[in-house]
Amino acid sequence: MSRLALAAVPLGLVVAAACALPWYLGLRTEQALRAEMGKLTSRAQFPLNVTFMRYDRGWLSSSALTRLTLKAQPSVFLDVRHEISHLPQPRTGWAHVRSVPQWSSDMQALLDHYFSGRPALTVDSVFAFDGGRKIAFSSPAFDRPLQAAPGAKLSWGGMQGTLSVGTDEQLVASALAPYLRLQGEDTQAGLKALTVDVSWQMRGAAADWQGETKVALGELHFSGPRDQVAMHDLSGAAYQRSNGESLLLGYALRVAGGTSTKAGEPQNSFSNAVLDLEFDQISKKALSKYLDAMRASEQAASTPHSALTTQTLVDLGAELLRGSPVIRLKKLGLETPSGAVSAQATVTFDGSNLAEMGLSPELLSRLRAKGNLEVAANLLRAQLQRAMRPQAEIVLGQQGAQNTEDNIRALSEKLGDAQLKNLTDSGILKSSGTNLRVEAELDAGQFLVNGQPAVRLFGAILTPPAQQAPRSAHPQVQAAGIPPRPLLLVGRGAPPMAEDAH
Repeated sequence: MSRLALAAVPLGLVVAAACALPWYLGLRTEQALRAEMGKLTSRAQFPLNVTFMRYDRGWLSSSALTRLTLKAQPSVFLDVRHEISHLPQPRTGWAHVRSVPQWSSDMQALLDHYFSGRPALTVDSVFAFDGGRKIAFSSPAFDRPLQAAPGAKLSWGGMQGTLSVGTDEQLVASALAPYLRLQGEDTQAGLKALTVDVSWQMRGAAADWQGETKVALGELHFSGPRDQVAMHDLSGAAYQRSNGESLLLGYALRVAGGTSTKAGEPQNSFSNAVLDLEFDQISKKALSKYLDAMRASEQAASTPHSALTTQTLVDLGAELLRGSPVIRLKKLGLETPSGAVSAQATVTFDGSNLAEMGLSPELLSRLRAKGNLEVAANLLRAQLQRAMRPQAEIVLGQQGAQNTEDNIRALSEKLGDAQLKNLTDSGILKSSGTNLRVEAELDAGQFLVNGQPAVRLFGAILTPPAQQAPRSAHPQVQAAGIPPRPLLLVGRGAPPMAEDAH
């Protein structure tokens, strides 16, 4: 054999390998996509079923069509077209996928109007050499007349985002939408600076995941012919922490400030609104059983709206209670120009040696709750006076007095002050500086308010002595005497309040 022939052999092997590599990568990409879609569908918490309608695998590239169907409503679906490249790129990865939703004809016509024929959403995925997955998604900006009302204009600042999943099952994602605005002749609405940040460790079952999802919004506003509402610096978070055989689930919502105005009324404003809530000692075993039951219910459903049986829910509830769950209202608060209101609460359940689930005195004796509510006296007084306005209008009409604003305001103030005095005299509210405070506790089946049995306190306020409305300098208001109707700040159906913050 000549030297030329001998040299041609390895060269031919290299060429053959080069030609075979895209085909092999195409096969590997198909296997990876099918495995990933199947894994997503099998997760009970994932709301969609993903099905491959077709997969046309070629040498250098392939195409596929998947259908996303709502598990709860199989008749609702969305098709997604995928264009797949098998040519490896040294700086990125060994396969690239561009995915574009395929909308219905009506929806596509609507989107074409706003996006001028461009895809409303594009998702670019890369299979990295290290086994991870990197995704970039985007939506182009537009500024177009509203299709249903050409006199109005809709503006979208676009959206950009990324998502990555590493070989260690760590998911990290972020997205930004600069603005969305609707401008009409007498109506304006919009939002600014919407951001989403996600970081989750997804190793193992869903009950073992840990991480946090954060959402922030720079501004949200609405302005109409008679109403205006605006809020700024909104944020929310949801997180999950693993602790042995139990979980901690947390949720927080904060709003830095806001205003609202109605025609003919003074402006209302607030700041530093917060809701911070935690569910602790949630049994992983019970949560896993719930997710498995949900999956089985969806798979066995004969109708789109199948649900878990009542007995299954009772059993799951018993499993959760056996884990001795804890609910913490870490803070519920709001500040206004008239003062602030804040509350804290802790509710616990002793699930040790709990045999059966059933409503019984023994079950109630396992429940403990403690908390407090503190409100500025001026704020509560203003709210009580506002609540009395409808009653004041009725009374003035019954007494034949004029329903002027001065009369209504004067009588509302008198009735509101009487209600506030009734609450403080009965012991339901107690003074704390310039604030009013109520403390509540549920222990061994007994409900206490400010250290006294609730039955004793509410028994007094539910049967107040007959009395005339406080005298007023205004003769028409003075004529409108009426026994103040009791207003319960804390009633027998109210949730327990919270423990003191330490």
